[in-house]
Amino acid sequence: MEIKEHEPLAAHSTFRMGKTAAYFAELQSAEDVSRFAEFAKEKEMPLFILGGGSNTVFADDHEIRACVGKIAIKGFEIISEDDARAAVKIGAGEEWDAAVARAVALNLAGIEALSAIPGTAGATPVQNVGAYGQEIANVLVSLEAFDLMEKKPVEIPASSCGFSYRDSKFKREWKGNYAITSITLSLSKTPPQVPAYPGIEAYFEKAGIERPNLKQIRDAIIEIRKKKLPDPKDIASCGSFFKNPIVAREAAARIKAKHPGAPVFPAAGGKAKLAAGWLIEQAGFKGARFGRIGVYEHNALVLTNLGGASAAELESAISRIQGGVSALFGVSLEPEVVRLA
Repeated sequence: MEIKEHEPLAAHSTFRMGKTAAYFAELQSAEDVSRFAEFAKEKEMPLFILGGGSNTVFADDHEIRACVGKIAIKGFEIISEDDARAAVKIGAGEEWDAAVARAVALNLAGIEALSAIPGTAGATPVQNVGAYGQEIANVLVSLEAFDLMEKKPVEIPASSCGFSYRDSKFKREWKGNYAITSITLSLSKTPPQVPAYPGIEAYFEKAGIERPNLKQIRDAIIEIRKKKLPDPKDIASCGSFFKNPIVAREAAARIKAKHPGAPVFPAAGGKAKLAAGWLIEQAGFKGARFGRIGVYEHNALVLTNLGGASAAELESAISRIQGGVSALFGVSLEPEVVRLA
């Protein structure tokens, strides 16, 4: 493990913003995590665990006085299986989409709708990554982590993670307590179900495919996401910047009555989920620019760094968008992206 000083952080975030970290290391094993945690303690600095940087934006006007550890633990193996399912253990540093591709190649279903989502496998339980009706909470069996408080490795069952929509205990009461080192998923060997979303159903209807296989579903998801979300390799962004708000059914009904075209979906607890991108677009922000921050012209849910954007410009854009949506719909938008100051 090599510990670097004053490491530039913009290269470690797909938003390409950030100054430097006081200390930085790539952590390739659970032992590296333990050693770096001890180093942070010696330096009397907080430890920040980083995945692929696709959901993190760093301050750009000062050095982050922290020890930033980038998880780079590899591994993908079937650890048990029967006729119906297989348990797959994936290193936290594996690129998530590559892990999905391997599962699909093995004809294992359950995460194919999560194709083309940037980031690493270990980050997926933190915000309960989901798309097109699938989410990590549906397939996670357990995860291995290093307990940064007790300084020891632990195994945490999925049932203890407190999963909800784009949320988990890792974002709330466990924030900063664990460094995830691997995840174990239970994937199915049965024929896949086509996600019941209009765009996907229309895709297969146009292609004349009645019963798509796993690879065809993955290919469809990738093609659809390409049209809706920019590739962070080409356009600096963190994908979906805001969470889809969960509101009371009465509030959703009022919005639907005034705006019949408003997308409304059922949510847990008898509530309703609204489409944040649609709300932002209706508020007039699609394609807008706030200095060097842009709202993506093809999807208002995405904020982009147009080149050399500052954290101050980003915070101003967030505030403007939140204010506009609140004024028009009475709905509060919550950023999904972590901002580290």
